[in-house]
Amino acid sequence: MLKKTLIVSSLTLSSAMANAADVANSNLQVSFESAHLQGAGNQITMLKVPVTNKETGVTQFFDMSAVFAADKNGGLVFKNISSVKSVAFGSANQLIAGHYLDTNMCSWFIEGPSVGSNGRLSWTIYKPGNNKGCESSNKRNGQILSGPLAGNEIAKGVRPYEAVLKKNESNLNYGLYRNDYLLSATQSGKSISFVSYYGSKGEVSANWTIMLAPNPGIKEE
Repeated sequence: MLKKTLIVSSLTLSSAMANAADVANSNLQVSFESAHLQGAGNQITMLKVPVTNKETGVTQFFDMSAVFAADKNGGLVFKNISSVKSVAFGSANQLIAGHYLDTNMCSWFIEGPSVGSNGRLSWTIYKPGNNKGCESSNKRNGQILSGPLAGNEIAKGVRPYEAVLKKNESNLNYGLYRNDYLLSATQSGKSISFVSYYGSKGEVSANWTIMLAPNPGIKEE
């Protein structure tokens, strides 16, 4: 785990200057330039960060997250830093955070990812209840974890879990939707396809697609 606070004096992104760097007091090198960085609010998530043992040449990958804040002297710092070994499915089907529109021109928001204690990535799904001009203004919310359905901690608590698990669905992101529904999410380019399941038989109750779009600045009333 990376627990030390990183004091930020400046941040310069330059591909020309980006090289693997030694980790002090270790035989390791880290290559942040090869990682995938995502931000949401004051949190930054770094996915698939390569860390190489210089003696053995073995490279392992880590998913890391940190919160950007100010210390008591007003200096900028990263706090609540955590890291876990990157799971094999971590980058296979990552959802892209942002504002989306469905076919009824209703807004949806995807926030994340954060890294959970079990190493899976977590996203929050939210549809505001004041989508003016769209055909369906009902509020919706859910949570999705990366990885296969088996072992998904938040999906285990809903009735469709066992039935859908037996169907050997191949999607990589599953979660809880509207408290009672099992939800799968598949990112394809700039769109996300959802399938919701309900009941002990794991029947499909709905499916829909949302497309990444400019944020219209919707605020909850």
